[in-house]
Order: sequence, then structure tokens, then C-alpha cells
Amino acid sequence: MAKVLVVTSGKGGVGKTTSTAALGAALAQAGKKVAVVDFDVGLRNLDLVMGAERRVVFDLINVVQGVAKLTQGCADGGGRRQRH
Repeated sequence: MAKVLVVTSGKGGVGKTTSTAALGAALAQAGKKVAVVDFDVGLRNLDLVMGAERRVVFDLINVVQGVAKLTQGCADGGGRRQRH
């Protein structure tokens, strides 16, 4: 069964993005299937922290608006686009 972990805070600059990236990477290295989602779509800091800023073409808003498929809004652990 899937588990959902949420990292949240009302205050900025407390390390949410860094913690999320580190936790996601650690779980992936342990062989778990992981999806990390940055809901601060205006800044997209998670892309930067994970080194995928040049590879991410579509974001969550594009998927919700129907501009892109879910698979197009995702990148695999190496930053490569998933096949769709």
C-alpha cells in the first residue's frame, strides 16, 4: 500500500524543499518508488535542488489544466523525461 508523507510549514526558509529532496532521494536509493511534488508552483525550487530545472518542461499546473499528461509532468530520478 502506498504511503503519503507531507512536508509543510507556514513559515518560509525552514528547509521544506531541502528536506523533501533529501528524503525522496534516500527513499529512492533504498529501492522505494518515490514521487516528490512541489506545490509551490510559482517558484519550483524543488526542480533546482534536484538538478532538474533544465529538464522539466511541464509542471503541475500544466497537468491540471490539461495542457500536459501526467507522465509529461514527471521526470525520473536521473532527471530524464518518462516515456509516454
